[in-house]
Amino acid sequence: MDKFEKLARKRKIEKLSWGLAFRMTDLVLLQLFLGLNLVARSRHTGKFLEGNFQKIHNNFDEEKIKRAFYELKKGGFVEYGKRLWLNPQITQEGKRRLADFLPQYDPVRVWDKRLYLITYDIPEKERKNRDLLRRFLKKIGCGLLQESLWITPYNPKKVINEYVTEAGLEELILISDMGKDGEIGQEDIRELINRVYGLDKLNERWREFINKAAKKKCQKVRRVSLFFSILKDDPQLPFALLPDDWLGEKAWQIVK
Repeated sequence: MDKFEKLARKRKIEKLSWGLAFRMTDLVLLQLFLGLNLVARSRHTGKFLEGNFQKIHNNFDEEKIKRAFYELKKGGFVEYGKRLWLNPQITQEGKRRLADFLPQYDPVRVWDKRLYLITYDIPEKERKNRDLLRRFLKKIGCGLLQESLWITPYNPKKVINEYVTEAGLEELILISDMGKDGEIGQEDIRELINRVYGLDKLNERWREFINKAAKKKCQKVRRVSLFFSILKDDPQLPFALLPDDWLGEKAWQIVK
């Protein structure tokens, strides 16, 4: 499989999983999770799972799908008998794997009322490490304030120190605690956070989700899938920093 075929396959998987998975095994595991957890157990469950996987069959050949199931079972992520659709089970290891790529909604969001800045000076010759660091910072919920300067309301010291130690970047990254009354320029902190994280656009996505979920033809599997596809882009900031009309909590109440 050449580079372009791999990219095309990755895009297919991403589309079929609403942007939640990038590997075939994760796509299959996600579809099993949706089918087993969102449909009441009955003699119709098998038919639902078969239908749930039909979209995958339409995009990938049978051999690739069988291989994904085999790899999941070999890895201890799922269990199934000779007739897969009758009683497939996701193991505890499988649930841990799901937690790695399926976002979790945080209804508490403990905050020490401080803001933290992350700065780095990584030379051009180490561009790959710089790009990986940017990806990591975004993954843990940091917002890009300006070039090489990121911000987060959650204390990132432990997780970033672990990352830079593994990557060998100890002397190139600085984490600054701005304190409880920290300021950046003349901009109000909530306005700054709104701008950096693009909260208005994200809130509009939550609004669209709520409107779609209210329609009778929107099935439960569809609702939950849409919810997760937005939640993965939600930094889940402290509630005190969110706009007054924030709709993320209302969306959570619909699917929980």
